[in-house]
Amino acid sequence: FAHMQFIAEKNGWTKFGSMQNLYNLCYREEEREMNKFCNETGVGLIPWGPLFSGLLAKPLGVESTRSKISIAMSGGLTGADKIIIERVQEVAERKGWKMGQVALAWVRGKGCIPIVGLTSSSIERLDEACAVRDMRLSEDEVKYLEEPYAPKPIIGHV
Repeated sequence: FAHMQFIAEKNGWTKFGSMQNLYNLCYREEEREMNKFCNETGVGLIPWGPLFSGLLAKPLGVESTRSKISIAMSGGLTGADKIIIERVQEVAERKGWKMGQVALAWVRGKGCIPIVGLTSSSIERLDEACAVRDMRLSEDEVKYLEEPYAPKPIIGHV
């Protein structure tokens, strides 16, 4: 990505204005290089999968067909993933928010505007996602949510 940006700049071509990457509380590998590069060079971050295939939007054990397929394709939930999901549930209960709102507020707090795939066409779900624009997590809540994270192999790239 950096190479393409530098070649575009060198040749007077149009550079990328945004990066669409996989990024959520359970997959934070983009923080190592990509997010830093984008932030330093003015490239917007529009992550997909901010709800970790819906797993950050509901308590452990409540899975959809989509989340079961995603879990199987990714090799299963790690111990860290399970702790993070439980902590998202705890924070949501303390704040009176939905779990998905906690996960989306975390992504927004990182300076990103996430792509949210709402599998339900419910107006209620859309309203919940839109309400995140006014929701903020405290520094302590962010640390609590992030603390269990363990690095993972890179996924989402060809």
